[in-house]
Amino acid sequence: MADHPVPRRGVDVEAIAATSSYRELIDRLQRRIRESQARAARALNTELVMLYWSIGHDILAEQQTGGWGEDIVGRIAEDLRVETGSARGFTRRNLFYMRRFAALWPEAEKVPSVMAQISWTAHRSLLDHFADDRDLYVWYAAKAAENRWSVRHLQGQIALGLHQRQGSALTNFAAALEPADANQALQATKDPYIFDFLELAEDARERDLELALIADIQKFLLELGTGFAFYGRQKPLLVGEQEFFLDLLFYHHALRRFVVIELKIGKFEPEFVSKMNFYLNAVDEQLRRGDDRESVGIILCTDRDETIAKLALHRVYAPIAVSTWRADTPRPELPAIEITEDVPADLSELSELDTVRTRLIERVAQRAPETAGEDD
Repeated sequence: MADHPVPRRGVDVEAIAATSSYRELIDRLQRRIRESQARAARALNTELVMLYWSIGHDILAEQQTGGWGEDIVGRIAEDLRVETGSARGFTRRNLFYMRRFAALWPEAEKVPSVMAQISWTAHRSLLDHFADDRDLYVWYAAKAAENRWSVRHLQGQIALGLHQRQGSALTNFAAALEPADANQALQATKDPYIFDFLELAEDARERDLELALIADIQKFLLELGTGFAFYGRQKPLLVGEQEFFLDLLFYHHALRRFVVIELKIGKFEPEFVSKMNFYLNAVDEQLRRGDDRESVGIILCTDRDETIAKLALHRVYAPIAVSTWRADTPRPELPAIEITEDVPADLSELSELDTVRTRLIERVAQRAPETAGEDD
């Protein structure tokens, strides 16, 4: 194929840089660079996590077969520092984390694939809370990977018991939706919702609550969960000759449904359901398009009587959830969604780590005669 000639003179660089084609080229290259960097970070993280698993596995195996006590871990940390010329990653404390991680999954091939999708710092947080509960460990690891949580956000969700709140709303989804859709929609709900970033006066009204949530929409969306896209507040709907206004309207991309949220300060009342049913019918008639599915409603109250809520939802065919919310639960400040990759900044450092596993066994074996008679 013939080479295309490249002009070398008489080119107005600034004029070219101002064209849309040039901007499209820059945007395309930037996307490619970011995607490549993300893939490299994930590959490095995978390597690092599995390396740490192997170190923990070997330490655990040597301690079990040799009958060595806990003090040997400190000596291993010191020898690794000497061997690698750096203490990074090989402190006594971190080696204990590696050992606990390996104890959870004794066989490398059975380490869940999601484990390599989160940072080692995230693993340390999970080990602090769920070293004896593999199911919860994997559940939170999967949530952290799916939602690209920072470590601080992961810690906040653990502190607030997300596994107990998610999918706990009182709903009629089982009767109103197909089984697979009902479960998926239920997992998009929580009870209670924690809006501890709000500062509301004691005499605050529902409009004050609405405005406060929208004023901090990023944290509000974080609490709602993955998939929610804000569509509008006080969304007008013209039905007949009357105009009605929705408190908050979202679109959930995974569910492919509009989600109407009604905010209430006070206890749940049965009439809230009939009003929500009306809103959902109107949204489906006026806004639903193409392959959009039937809209879902969430009524958020500060309190509810479950018996009354269940009876109110009975024989209502629009899918509606009744949840509670509160704003008085303290927790650490949670940052915006960010990707935190706990990988070496210098790629050469990871290449050095590749020799650690082999050296570890050799060094520990050399020290075995010295420590065999010690009371650890």
